Amino acid sequence: MLAHNHAQTNAAAAARADSLTQALKAHTAGSFDEAAELYQRLYATNPKDSEVLFLMGLLCCDLGTFEPACRFLEEALAIARVFPEARSQLVLALNGHADQHIAAGRLTEARALLNRALELAPFDAPTLQRLGRIALGLEAPAAAEARFIASLAARPDHPQTLNWLGLAQLRLKKHAAAEKSLRRALELQPDLTQARNNLGLALYEQERLEEARACYEAALAQDPEYAKARINLGVTLRLLSRHTEAQRELETVLGKHPDDVEALNNLGVVLQDLGESSAALTHLSRAHQLAPGSAQVRWNLSLTQLQLGDYANGWLNYEARWEGCEHLRGVYRMPRYRAWRGEDLRGKRLLLWAEQGIGDTLQFIRFARDVAARGALVSVLAPRDVAALLPAVAGVGEVLVAGETPLPAYDFHCPLMSLPYHLGLTKPDAATLHGTASYLTADPARILHWRERLAPYSGFKVGLVWAGNAQRQSPGLLAVDRRRSMPFASLEPILNVPGCTFFSLQKGAAAATLKTTGADGGAGAIHDFTAEFHDFSATAAFIANLDAVITVDTAVAHLAGGLGSPVWLLNRYDTCWRWLQGRSDSPWYPTVRQFRQPRPGDWSSVIAEVAAALGKAAKAHVLR
Repeated sequence: MLAHNHAQTNAAAAARADSLTQALKAHTAGSFDEAAELYQRLYATNPKDSEVLFLMGLLCCDLGTFEPACRFLEEALAIARVFPEARSQLVLALNGHADQHIAAGRLTEARALLNRALELAPFDAPTLQRLGRIALGLEAPAAAEARFIASLAARPDHPQTLNWLGLAQLRLKKHAAAEKSLRRALELQPDLTQARNNLGLALYEQERLEEARACYEAALAQDPEYAKARINLGVTLRLLSRHTEAQRELETVLGKHPDDVEALNNLGVVLQDLGESSAALTHLSRAHQLAPGSAQVRWNLSLTQLQLGDYANGWLNYEARWEGCEHLRGVYRMPRYRAWRGEDLRGKRLLLWAEQGIGDTLQFIRFARDVAARGALVSVLAPRDVAALLPAVAGVGEVLVAGETPLPAYDFHCPLMSLPYHLGLTKPDAATLHGTASYLTADPARILHWRERLAPYSGFKVGLVWAGNAQRQSPGLLAVDRRRSMPFASLEPILNVPGCTFFSLQKGAAAATLKTTGADGGAGAIHDFTAEFHDFSATAAFIANLDAVITVDTAVAHLAGGLGSPVWLLNRYDTCWRWLQGRSDSPWYPTVRQFRQPRPGDWSSVIAEVAAALGKAAKAHVLR
């Protein structure tokens, strides 16, 4: 009996070996259907045969059906725990299955599969790279960076992983590190166009715009159909003030991809810069229609709508600024859960807070009176530079210095620039915007102090500002500052107008270019007391003793306008939305007179017009 059973066992083993040989032969020859049928027969005979399970998993991998492959290979390892080939193949199968989930956008499921692969092979470079890509997709760039670095530890010279690492470092704003990673990727694989494009982004963020432009152009030389590189080139050309070229690149993208939201959005911005607001509105509206959830599109659309005077829609879309505006993205300095959105304010404490620049604070504090009229007790949180000016503003109950004064208990809070939206202010007219009279007040004692100091100076007294504060939060902001500012030397025709005495109100780096003379200086003299201006309250008292302020679009324009002082605004061609379109006055301030560039960058025409007007004002001053 024992010998008979032994013979049966040998016969079964021989049959299995023969079938396995045939199956492997078919598998190797690419006859997958035949191999699958033979494997299935072997499996039916013995579902616990780990070698057959392994081979079935291998065949499934060859067929690209990774889900059953993973199942067969897991079964093989459960039976034979020491099975290196099955372990390695399962790692590959899990990666393949994860790729299918990634392609379908199911990142969480893909991550679970890859974490299992990492349990089997903790230092597997492809698995670590895929986990990094998933982390990027899930907006976790720090985790992505760590995964890519771990992957490179096992596979140091892998250009794609270096490219992905550079992208993660870009998201983390580690721009120099990103540049290093991407340059290494391109050393290893010069035709990796994605890395070339990403290198352009790293250089762009470091304000090296010409180098960025060269990168995008090189990527397009390798792949003319690379739409993202062409869009990035258009964005960079715009910041280099090469608007016509930027428009051409973006229109090229739209010629082939008419519904590309990114191209529509950026073309809208370029057209806005070119003064073509109606065309900008068309493109941005289309982008918004295609991507109603895009905060960046809504932000840019809001600026065009506001400039065109469409305050009803403009203020609504301006609420997208927290994510849509480059330098505000992700910032919200107060808790969302008590944000005021138009609720009844009777007997409630409303905390208003300054969210952006000094000029914005000075411009929008006027609306404190509206919420006070609704019964609110108004507290204002503002920077120290302007805090002393605000207590006298109608509607303001108390002023808190940001970062210094503890916050009081409050019922609601609201950023200053959200007030027009929540108050329902839809008309760009002086009555709605409280632009019929001054609302800021300088300290009388300080006014008197400067009146005595300036008594020796004769003629028509003029304050001058020729440059903004160069903000380096982003290349976009820096480009705007360059367009709104001018070199000090541009002022020469103004400084040569007889009958005037000029005083600098310029602060910041641009003040270093100032020419100063003594009190008896002749033509071209400009006097500088700004070292004594420790806050905007001091500047306000000084302005109160001037006959006019001539300024580019800076906080001083809003300060002087709010005080009711005559303001001559030297306005760039692509004017800020708040100055509206085609106007020489402003509904925001009754004393503002705008002098606009007739062409982008043309300050000489503006200065000539201002010099002529100033000559007339100086003569009228003498006749008083």
